[in-house]
Amino acid sequence: MTVDRTRDDTSTVMHVRCPDRLPEDVFRQVLEQLTELSPVVQALPPSAALVELKGALRYHGVGARRLGEMLRVRTISRLGVDVRVGIGPTITVAATASGRIRPPGGVLAVEPGDAAEWLGSLPVEALHGIGPRQAGILRDYGIHTVGLLAAVPPATVQRLLGGPAGRLGADPG
Repeated sequence: MTVDRTRDDTSTVMHVRCPDRLPEDVFRQVLEQLTELSPVVQALPPSAALVELKGALRYHGVGARRLGEMLRVRTISRLGVDVRVGIGPTITVAATASGRIRPPGGVLAVEPGDAAEWLGSLPVEALHGIGPRQAGILRDYGIHTVGLLAAVPPATVQRLLGGPAGRLGADPG
């Protein structure tokens, strides 16, 4: 039997998106399902959460994708709620991955060594934290993909986008 484990030196993050307009009590129940996988859960109301998986991977003895699939089966069977689960080496990669899954649900795991390549071909508006206004600014400067954005000096990105989006865009993955 092969066990899919993440390297010990790599933090793995799960970003979970629930359906829009999920009742608050059901959202809390989804959070309870997450705490069965990992003790490190951060709610992002009204309908998302972050889960740190590094310790959970060792505890459960399975890979991150398998934990995402387990979560999905549990939320569907126990709560009747399908979730979109993005997994990656950083919050940005995991949140971008969960945003790329079409509703009602699914699991998309991006391995640490594949994150830059996976992000590179995505349009800038797909990057978690980049809204339509920021994407428009970047496109006006000929920056259409996350790969092109990554090639721009961080100070230039921060000057173009300003604030949190500038910091995020300066370090997309």
